Amino acid sequence: MDSAVKPNDDGDDGVTSGVPVVAPSPSMPPKIPLAPMKRVQAKFNPLADGMLYLVVFVGGCVGTGLRYGLGLLMPSPAATSGVFSAFHPATFIANMCACFIFATLSTYMTQAVWVRKRARQLCNRGIGMGFCGGFSTLSAMAIEELTALHDGQIAGFALYTLVSFIVGLIVAGLGVQLALALSAKRSIQGVHRALADAEAIPADAAVSTVAASSTSDASGASGRVSEPAPITGEITMVPDPMRGEAREEKQK
Repeated sequence: MDSAVKPNDDGDDGVTSGVPVVAPSPSMPPKIPLAPMKRVQAKFNPLADGMLYLVVFVGGCVGTGLRYGLGLLMPSPAATSGVFSAFHPATFIANMCACFIFATLSTYMTQAVWVRKRARQLCNRGIGMGFCGGFSTLSAMAIEELTALHDGQIAGFALYTLVSFIVGLIVAGLGVQLALALSAKRSIQGVHRALADAEAIPADAAVSTVAASSTSDASGASGRVSEPAPITGEITMVPDPMRGEAREEKQK
């Protein structure tokens, strides 16, 4: 590669801090390695996925509707006066059910490798973020607690808050254990199915398959043709600003 020495701005003979400045020849473009270009590769933007918006919207509508119906069934607190007057069964049941469903779903989807990645993604967003997010309510719980404090029900406020958080952790743990048990059962069933399929193969067919493979290996070894050595030279790469990746330079 031809090189030329560029003079710097100070008028020296192309030496800046003891290091000569070498300019590449215009006839040969610089060789760009592929690894650094991976940093600027275009990645999928989840905000541009319309299906995610759809499943979250549908799940949120269903969850919000169920919570509204639960509130109509149990509109009153647990008691008209006393400590339990700050306890609202509808909000409590909705939050506990959402904790259980979300914990079960998220744990099961992390173990269910037999489910397609796209299906797991849509289930997590639709049921977890959409349904559980719409069915549970922290804002209504906060308003109920503030109302209890305004009415002077400090003991009821403390009881409602502690019971909600403690029971929420308990039902979430139960959901995790249930999801692990279901995923383990599904994995065991898959192993048993694979073993049953392997045992269903006749012994004669297995022997003939092994013999045929050994014969083909022997014939291939006797008439093997040497393959040419792979080309390990550096490939000239040029950046592609449209796709954000490096591609091989076309020979002119």
